[in-house]
Amino acid sequence: MVFTDLDGTLLDHQTYTFEPARPALKALKARGAPLVPCSSKSFGELLELKQMLEFDGPLIAENGGGVYLPSSHPLAGLDGGSQWQAQGPGWLRQDLGLPVDEVRRRLAPLKVRFGLRGFGDMDDQEVAALTGLSLASAVLARRRHYDEPLLPTATPIDASDLGRAAASAGLEVAQGGRFWHAFSGGGKGRAVSLLLDLYRRLDPGLVSMALGDALNDLPMLAVVERPVLVARPGGGHALVDLPGLRRAPLVGPAGFNQAVLAALEELA
Repeated sequence: MVFTDLDGTLLDHQTYTFEPARPALKALKARGAPLVPCSSKSFGELLELKQMLEFDGPLIAENGGGVYLPSSHPLAGLDGGSQWQAQGPGWLRQDLGLPVDEVRRRLAPLKVRFGLRGFGDMDDQEVAALTGLSLASAVLARRRHYDEPLLPTATPIDASDLGRAAASAGLEVAQGGRFWHAFSGGGKGRAVSLLLDLYRRLDPGLVSMALGDALNDLPMLAVVERPVLVARPGGGHALVDLPGLRRAPLVGPAGFNQAVLAALEELA
């Protein structure tokens, strides 16, 4: 079972293409191995990507704030489905994070103190310009439910200071490839652990793998058996260290492709 970050991992950091990863995606599909995106992207963005990648299964949105499951999925029947609630036609969800309006309320003094602007302060055109997304995709990116992406507007931020200030407001902050992210109660590690626990009821021998490229992927990488860090544009890796961590030498989707194919060969 493979969990993957998107921007900078399965998707190219600049172009958002996943073409270099097609052989690995095809191999996973042939094996029937679940592929679960675990991203800061919104549910709407993940649905759009799901159609492009042609995979079925759960989605982890907004840094673990919400876990989404097709209503026909076998996991939906475990525990009588009592933990899941309807999310539009054909989907169920579990809320792990606080609502984004509450996150933004708690963030307000921190934004002033640290010189931060969030997606809630921007319009669709600005988000499109900052990210390189199309306007339609920027609309989906701004439709947040749990997690607020933040952009520094002035001097470099001291991560320790920001982390302490966020914790005092009951928030967590994580640094991604483009933005800082603020949330509360979710987290990639918690969301991945939830799905792993459910999947292992169906398959106790399941082998878990996760791939990321940034420090905010550490909680996800820490709860799987085969953590992989792909290289970043320009070379090198994020400052992440874990027992058993493998560092793929290639960047983004090429690194994803190499690492997944190697794992499938080892486990064959």
